[in-house]
Parts: sequence; C-alpha cells; structure tokens
Amino acid sequence: MNLLQQIYQAGLKHKDRLAVSQSEQGFTYTQLFQAIHQITQQIKATHVSERPILVFGKNDFLTLATMLAVSNSGRAYIPVDAHTPLERTGMIFNAAKPSLVLTTVELQSDYRDVLKDPITVNYDASVAFDWADVDLKSSIRGNQSNYIIYTSGTTGTPKGVEVSHDNLLTFTNWMNQDFEKFEHNHFLEQALYSFDLSIFSIYPSLTTAGTLVSLSRDETMNFKLLFERLNRSEINTWISTPSFVDICLLDRSFVEENHPTLQQFIFCGEELTVKTAEKLLQAFPHAQIYNTYGPTEATGAISQTLVTQEMVKHYHRLPLGHAKPGVEIQILDGELIIIGDSVAKGYFENPEKTKQAFFEIDGKRAYHSGDAGSIDPDGLVHYQGRIDFQVKFNGFRIELQDIEANLQLIDQVEKAIVLPKVSDDHKVVALVAVIQTKVELPTRAYERNYTKLLKSELLKSVMEYMLPTKFVYLDEFPLNANGKIDRKMLATQVLGN
Repeated sequence: MNLLQQIYQAGLKHKDRLAVSQSEQGFTYTQLFQAIHQITQQIKATHVSERPILVFGKNDFLTLATMLAVSNSGRAYIPVDAHTPLERTGMIFNAAKPSLVLTTVELQSDYRDVLKDPITVNYDASVAFDWADVDLKSSIRGNQSNYIIYTSGTTGTPKGVEVSHDNLLTFTNWMNQDFEKFEHNHFLEQALYSFDLSIFSIYPSLTTAGTLVSLSRDETMNFKLLFERLNRSEINTWISTPSFVDICLLDRSFVEENHPTLQQFIFCGEELTVKTAEKLLQAFPHAQIYNTYGPTEATGAISQTLVTQEMVKHYHRLPLGHAKPGVEIQILDGELIIIGDSVAKGYFENPEKTKQAFFEIDGKRAYHSGDAGSIDPDGLVHYQGRIDFQVKFNGFRIELQDIEANLQLIDQVEKAIVLPKVSDDHKVVALVAVIQTKVELPTRAYERNYTKLLKSELLKSVMEYMLPTKFVYLDEFPLNANGKIDRKMLATQVLGN
C-alpha cells in the first residue's frame, strides 16, 4: 500500500477519532477524507498539467488536507507558508513553475499577482460524504515525487529538494517501528509544513490513526498562548527542534508532573546539546528522549539514538546515533556521506546543484551532507560541525551566503558577510551581519536607524528566521593571500573566536 492508502485504512477503522486538533477546533478522519475528496475534485476540474502544485497556507487542517489531495491527484505538493515574504514567494514560484497554486488563506493583491491568480480551496463540511467515494487510484506511489521543499540556496535563490514517495515511505515505516508505540498517539506538530521536520509528525501520526496536535503561529510566537495550549492538550510524542523545547523549559511548569501523558521526545532540525538533554532528563525523568539526524535531502532523518543519563555524562557532544535500515553512512575526507533509500531525487529542475551534491556509490544514491563527522567502533555517528557555510539556527537550516546575497542587493551595501556566533556547547546562538556600507554612519543613532532600514529591506526577500540578530559595520574587510575575504580572520576580529 502507498502512504495515502495506509492513511485511508487507518482512518476507516477510526472514523470519528480526531485526525487534527487545532487551538479551538478538532477534525475527525471522516472530515479529513471528506476534505481530501472535495479538494481532489477541485484539482481535477482545473485540467492542469502533471507538474507539481504549490500549496500556500498556514499550519492548519485545510492546508494539510490540500497537500494530501495534491498527492491523491498524482502530483507533488510544494508547501509554502503563508508568512513567507512576497519576494521569496515569487522566487519559489518562478523556480518551481507549478501547474497550479492552491491557497487556504485570503491573499492580498500583490501575492495574487506573484502567484498568478491562485485558486482558493473550498471545503464544505455539510456536503454528504461516503468513504466509498474516495478514489485513490491516481495517488502518488513508487519513485514519483511526493513533495518539494524549498530550502536556502547559496546564490540567494531557494532550491527545491525533491523527495519521492518511496523516500517518504521508508522514513515513515522507520518512525512507526523504531520509536515508542502508543494505542492512540497524540503527536505535537510544531514545525511549519514548509519545514521538513513536519513530516516527523504528519505521516507517522496519520498512518497509525494518531492525532496531530497542531500549534498555530500565534501559539508558537506567544509564550502565554503556548503554555495555555500545552497545558490543556494531551501530547504523547513531542516532536520539535531543540531550540523550541529550550523555550518551554524556561517555564518551571514544564515538568512530568504537569504533563503525565508526554512519554517521548524526538528532536531533529539542529544539534541537541548536552545542556538541553540534561535539563529535559531532569524535568521528564521517565520519558524517552531521542536525538535524530538528517538533512532535508535525506528525507527528515536517517539516524537516531536514545539519550540517557549515562550518555550525557560520557559525551561533551551527543552522538547522532546509528543509521536507520536502508541507509549507510560513510566518512569521506571527514564529511558524512549518506547512502541509500532515504536520499532524495535531487534539486527540482536544477541539474547543476544536483550534480554538486548528489552522486552514486556502488549503484546507490548518495548525498554530500556538508557535515563533518566520524563513526566510532560501536557504529555510533558523531557530528563535528559544518564544512561549508550552512548553519542550523533556531532549528532552521540557513545558507549564510543566501543572506549575504540578499544583503548585497540592497543599494547602500558594498559588501556583506554573515558569521555564526557559536556557544561553548557548539550551538549557533546568533547570526552577525558584517557590513561594508556606502553610507557614512557618524553616530550610534545613525547606525541604529540604518540597521532598521537594512532589516526592513532584507525582510522583503528572506524569511524572518534568517534575519541577522546583530549588525556590525567595518570600513574594510581582512583579505587572505588570494585576495579573498578572510572569514576566519574576520570572525576573530568581530566575534573574538
């Protein structure tokens, strides 16, 4: 069975169980397939080509149903969050050239212009529905592309990671087999659908008739709303970035006594530090805590390890675990190379970038992770930082050169370098933009106003999470023997490291 068929079979057995729990409303599996059926019919009525379909919306029931309906129509979906800046939305649209754009939110005219008159999704819960009406014959399967997620690119233009159905199927099967199992599992859905961490919740939950406890943007951005929601929600499996749980651990009420149903934590998206693991083990002494690892190009995650008290005492940097079935990890010139059935198809319609990052070893798909690492005698994989200009900041993978490229498009900016500030426990805690500007900044007041201007201009083309946390202005950048900007010397000068 393909994934949508698995979800259908699970839902059919638990028709009235909540598939999605939002802040003020819940939606059953019957409502989910009713919506999938209606939206699939809406897609068929457009008679568009087989190219991917862009889905523009928030993290909610209707956007989820729309993504699954796109899969049911036999096309790949491209999730784009409703809070994506206009210019970046246009970049993704132009790169993807989708056959259709479906939106689940009301759009302003400038977004409608960029997305070429998107169609607003319709769902009417009052329309009669029979499970037998659902036709899954055309749904995505095999090596067909299941989704395309656009990530940060070195030139400032996002690149689309093209993940097949079978990539996603092997990931989902692994999640359902190698982690804790519950009769009715409630999964926290914290990540944006446009961030691949979201697949950790969506597919393992829906294929086992679980419930997605979906957090809204307002809830993730507002500490008070977040804890009100967490305190009234049943959650068994917590899936988030380590940075998000760090925020929650600031509240003393976030402990096992107040959340007795919370039985396992699964982390990905950035490094889980020993400090965070120690705090979590103290707050939830009986919960299982898993550290996982994997880039978007390897379909979510490809390794996991159970974090224990003994582990945090033994290691100064937590291991990434053992590779999942179907995946092999090799070390070539100090770099972690991922090989096997989790490696994505490549970057969508970008053969040059695909050739740089993807290749074959012994007839199997392989990917240059860009991560430095090692494998110990017990087969545990260890992370030792990045070997290029990518960083993980607050759970998001960011190409520093993406930010630099967009900064340098601003008229007054002569040169721009973005440096990651790293804490003692190897975590990126800030992004520092070092700017050589054409504008004179005679006083601190001028500098502050200019920084506000740069931030405002930059937010037109990059995501909010990519915005540098600090701006430093220099008259000249240090150069190396080749006449190139010396990043190491610059980092020493600006950051003191």
